[in-house]
Formats: sequence, structure tokens, C-alpha cells
Amino acid sequence: MALQPNQGNQFQCPPADPIMTDPERVVRDFYHPQKVQVIHPIQIVNRHHCVPVYEHVYTCTETDEYCGTHPHPHQGMLRK
Repeated sequence: MALQPNQGNQFQCPPADPIMTDPERVVRDFYHPQKVQVIHPIQIVNRHHCVPVYEHVYTCTETDEYCGTHPHPHQGMLRK
């Protein structure tokens, strides 16, 4: 075998023919968003209730009463 130029006394092997193996399968999964509508039906029920709420209403009357030990001079007298 011949020595390669500029290599000194080192021996270098010539390039070999490549060996081809069967392909190895590599799977790469990619995920992409897909919109799917989820419909949530909502039923609104308006319920009305009567609740007693007290409203205090006051009435006022006024009367005059005579309170005394001596009767009024005209009380009980008949006019002529």
C-alpha cells in the first residue's frame, strides 16, 4: 500500500462504499385545534311571588271632653 502524501509514515485507509440499511420509520404527530361547538341550552323561568309587606297607616280623630269638678255655668241649664 502506498503512503498518502503529506502524512509522514501514517497509513490511511481508502474510503469504503456506504452500507444502506432498511429505512427506519419515525412518526411525528402534530395536533391542530379543531373547533367543535358544545351547545348548552339554558331555560330562564321568571317566577313571581306575592310577599306581604306591612304598610302601617294611622288614622287620627280629635274630640273635646270637659273634665273638671265644677260644671260649666251653662251646662244643664235650659234657656227661656
